[in-house]
Amino acid sequence: MEYTGSKFIGEYVDGRMEGKAEYILPTETRYVGEMKDGMFHGEGTLYFPNGSRYDATWEKGKVVKISVNSPIWTHLEKSLKAIMIVEMASTTQ
Repeated sequence: MEYTGSKFIGEYVDGRMEGKAEYILPTETRYVGEMKDGMFHGEGTLYFPNGSRYDATWEKGKVVKISVNSPIWTHLEKSLKAIMIVEMASTTQ
């Protein structure tokens, strides 16, 4: 999953990004977290150039669960209904 102009700080296993790492995209968006088989996998956070962040659990490069404690959430989004919707969405493919 490496893009031209990106920077990877971490280890490679069998030529693929693996383990705890930092991945910086050409847009200056940074991913800090776990990687497996060259993809975001496990707990990780995307940090955007505007200062916002996106905390999530990743599986094979896709978000499977969003952290409700992530600063991108507003007070209203922390309602029980919003949490249930996020949890339901995280279980669907």
